[in-house]
Amino acid sequence: IPGFSLFRRNGSRAANPTTQGVTLRNFGPNGAGRTLVLLDGIPLNDPFAGYVLWSQVPAASLGSVLVIPGGGAGLFGNAALAGTVFLVSNPIAGNGGAAEVSLGNENTYDASVSGTLVQGPVAASVFAERFATSGYPVLAAGQRGPVDNNASSDSDLIDLRAEWQIDRDSSLRLMARRFEETRGNGTALTQNDTTGLDFSVAWTTKFPAHDAELQISGYGQHRKFRSTFSSVNATREVETPALDQFNVPADAAGGSVVWTWAGAGGHRVTLGQDFRWVGGETNEAFLWDGAQFTRERRAGGAQFFAGIFAEDAWAFSDRLTIVGGLRFDRWELCDGFRQESVRPTGTPLTDLHYPDRSGNELNGRLGLRWEATDRLALRAAAYSGFRVPTLNELYRPFRVGSDVTEANAELNPEHLLGGEIGADWQVASNFRLATTGFFNRLEDAVGNVTIGQGPGTFIPGGFIPAGGVLRQRQNIDLVLAPGFEAKAAWQLHPAVALSASYLFTRPAIERAANPALEGKRLAQAPAHVLTGAVDWTPASRWTLIAQAHYTGEQFDDDQNSRVLAAFATVDLGLTYDFSTHASVAVRVENLFDQQIETGKTGDGLVSIGAPRLVTLRLRWQL
Repeated sequence: IPGFSLFRRNGSRAANPTTQGVTLRNFGPNGAGRTLVLLDGIPLNDPFAGYVLWSQVPAASLGSVLVIPGGGAGLFGNAALAGTVFLVSNPIAGNGGAAEVSLGNENTYDASVSGTLVQGPVAASVFAERFATSGYPVLAAGQRGPVDNNASSDSDLIDLRAEWQIDRDSSLRLMARRFEETRGNGTALTQNDTTGLDFSVAWTTKFPAHDAELQISGYGQHRKFRSTFSSVNATREVETPALDQFNVPADAAGGSVVWTWAGAGGHRVTLGQDFRWVGGETNEAFLWDGAQFTRERRAGGAQFFAGIFAEDAWAFSDRLTIVGGLRFDRWELCDGFRQESVRPTGTPLTDLHYPDRSGNELNGRLGLRWEATDRLALRAAAYSGFRVPTLNELYRPFRVGSDVTEANAELNPEHLLGGEIGADWQVASNFRLATTGFFNRLEDAVGNVTIGQGPGTFIPGGFIPAGGVLRQRQNIDLVLAPGFEAKAAWQLHPAVALSASYLFTRPAIERAANPALEGKRLAQAPAHVLTGAVDWTPASRWTLIAQAHYTGEQFDDDQNSRVLAAFATVDLGLTYDFSTHASVAVRVENLFDQQIETGKTGDGLVSIGAPRLVTLRLRWQL
């Protein structure tokens, strides 16, 4: 999917969790993400920061993935400004089990086991996974020094599900998930770790006589995060602690009620209500005096969201379908605070309490699809959306090398207005082509805006060393993002399938409080992304998949002064099926070992992505 991206170019195995915010169509990537990710209807986005920690996803048990770009009027609308990713687990069908083991270079291994049990109306499943890698260097080879090491990762996951078929038309589904992740971020003094616990319950009942369904669900999330940051001297021989976010707890709770029925005249109507509460804070030690941290900071708050929505999918005729939806939301920011004190005496230095804020939002989506001929379908959509900044954006600063980004408790919600037109063309029985042109208008986009250059002491931000940059999250008045995407699929031969996709997008600042930003492109948004794939089955038991990926130049900063070079990679995968129950696969990522620039700091340091990675996987299924 060329338009699916994280905040930075790093893969999720090496990237700091706070850079794993999801965006679609490269629409203004940021650490919080502007895309809602749902697993079986339950949000996976982090309560405090909005990103998605991918190690919590039981990937081997997924049955399908659906990606819908653009805002709209569905579930949990606040998080779905740029679109929604729907992940659906495989159904629990019969008794069975599976095991999978992967071994790779960089001391990488991944092992998972799963099992299902069905006894009458009750079914249960368990999935457990362990992943670890020593990782790879994340600083360009010529710039490394004695303090630099690999970015490592270590995670554990256990996922439990149970389903009870109460009667022919009603069922109850329970889920509990626990995960842990520990990462080394490239030096001895920079690490982070996350612990998470999720649970959910969903009750579904069907009314066959009316072709209707009612679902009531609820969920809870608990997170505990810790992250350390450092500064390194110019020769990279001495590393000094800079910031210890020693305890960042966050909790969330939410639920929804969704009623769907088939109306007369080809209407399919959905009515729903949902809510979400989030609370969290960051606890940090900072200002190192050579022996210890001398300051402590606490900052955080709470958020509440509640919304109602309605959608009608109308089959106007055999060839024309119209879908319209409206959503009304109420949001509240409560109990925001920032306190700083002297360590270890606790003498207070700052005690700020931010006023509560609230607002109402009305958004919607209108789309249509017209089957102009048996081979050609035309479609169009217009939509709006909003996003309230996360607790992380409001209250938690962060540091990358000598660059510091400050929080901003006065951030306003983002607002999106967009539209698209497209066509799906079955050119031949074995060739399909889809094209889409789109335009998005984003007001009050949250971005990292430069407000100071080191060396110097700033409020907020503290001391910034020489070569360092101080940024603050600020609202950018107006961003315009035109774009175009195309996808093609060609069944060249019964054993050979080809596919390709291309995305062009150019989100740029149209209006800003700082006129120097006007005309600048948003950071981390390449203009061109191209992918291609070949899927070849040379024999009944063999499958070869080759994938190519190209990403154009992009900027790493709001000033468009730091350019990340374009790159192209090739991945290969070969699978052999011993039987329907067992297989072996070899996968090579970044086959030609291309250097991928993932970041540049103000003092010229270049971060890099994954080198060539080789993995051998064995899978067995009962």
